[in-house]
Amino acid sequence: MGILTELEPKNVYRYFEEISAIPRGSGDTQAMTEYLVQFAIDHNLDAIADEEGNVIMKKPGSEGYEESDIVILQGHMDMVCAAAPGVAHNFETDPITLAIEDDYITAVGTTLGGDDGIAVAYMLAILDDDTIAHPPLECVFTIDEETGLVGANLLDPSFIDGKRMINLDSEEEGIITTGCAGATIIITSIPVGRAVIKGLPVLVEIGGLKGGHSGADIDKGRINADKLMGRYLYELDRKIAFSLCDVSGGDKDNVIPASSKAHLVIDDEDLEAVNSFTREFTAAVRKEYAGTDDGLTIKLESGHPHKVSVMDPDSQNKVITFLMHIPNGVQHMSGISKGLVQTSTNLGIIKTGQTQFLTTSMIRSSYTSEKDYVAARIRSLTKYLGGSTQVSYTFPAWEYNENSELQKVMADVYEEMNGKRPVINVIHAGLECGVFVSKIEGLDAVSIGPDMIGIHTPDEKLSISSAKRTWDYLLKVLSALK
Repeated sequence: MGILTELEPKNVYRYFEEISAIPRGSGDTQAMTEYLVQFAIDHNLDAIADEEGNVIMKKPGSEGYEESDIVILQGHMDMVCAAAPGVAHNFETDPITLAIEDDYITAVGTTLGGDDGIAVAYMLAILDDDTIAHPPLECVFTIDEETGLVGANLLDPSFIDGKRMINLDSEEEGIITTGCAGATIIITSIPVGRAVIKGLPVLVEIGGLKGGHSGADIDKGRINADKLMGRYLYELDRKIAFSLCDVSGGDKDNVIPASSKAHLVIDDEDLEAVNSFTREFTAAVRKEYAGTDDGLTIKLESGHPHKVSVMDPDSQNKVITFLMHIPNGVQHMSGISKGLVQTSTNLGIIKTGQTQFLTTSMIRSSYTSEKDYVAARIRSLTKYLGGSTQVSYTFPAWEYNENSELQKVMADVYEEMNGKRPVINVIHAGLECGVFVSKIEGLDAVSIGPDMIGIHTPDEKLSISSAKRTWDYLLKVLSALK
């Protein structure tokens, strides 16, 4: 018997539990594609699986809805794979271990994959049930949303006939999302020269931070561990001589880094001074972030003196200067939509090779011009330090459509069910709607979803009661779209 067997709606949670046993990390969704294709075969559904692994299933309208306009339901099959410190989990082979905590479904020591597994479960449950009233459906399951809306970008729009789309990748009940930011991923590379010296090796590890989604959580006052490491190294360098071997942190461009580490070489007699500086630095930063990200720890681990490869002084200065000055966090709040982040950037990944220092940042903005401006600042800084940049990918913003008929129907249904109007929202995060709207002329799109917290982190949770209410709402909407 599964962990979720007794939860309602049973079919939704049955499918959620099934897909939780299938590897579906971004870039590793082949098994999930095969599962979906087999589902279509078993249920006699027309289906398309493209070369990339996206899957589209089509189901005729139920009785009385045969001639209704098509409704597209859409979500992504991949998930962010992250394990808590000390948790050994192989996301390529190990199933997600589910657990129930009060009103929440969570995973043991890892991300849950509710983002966007609940969308997949909703769609499969609808496709599996011939008693549900609905227009003709096109259920679109995309790959690798979490690494740049890859599947949506590669999907041939000619496979899709509908002009009304409900995306199921939102994380707050009672909100109908009708627009989102666009994004650009920019990668930088700064050459590193090296020398070999003898000294005391010291590992500096920053941890204990919340991290979070680089769009939804960027305005919550959380520490970026990679940026903090740059500050630590800069302030340490002003007081105590050291040589930098390497620095690294973060592994996803769309996640605020929660940890970072650096290997240093110091003189033996400076170890206590470094320890003292670290204690003072940690205490100061904890005060600065009290109430928003106050779990900071900075640990030092020293070895035995020996010869070590370190950066030459010029390279070390360039790396620290880069980390101190690269833009990060909220850059501009909207002057029109209160509380909306208009533009931000997240230093998501830093790593050091033998000859290069590499970083990856994700820039988000409601406006292409401002997104390009932040990218230009990063290019300018990198060029000044003798490095180079490249754009990994970019995707468009999804602009608000005040004339959306779909939005009106969904708002009316929500009010009928709940006695109040839903919140109509534009978000500072990337949704596949922007890609689909840019590819399919005349597409009317919205996004909804149940309450989830801690997405992209091992603290991810899906509200059981909210998922049930959102399911009921989705079915009511489908019956109203006759």
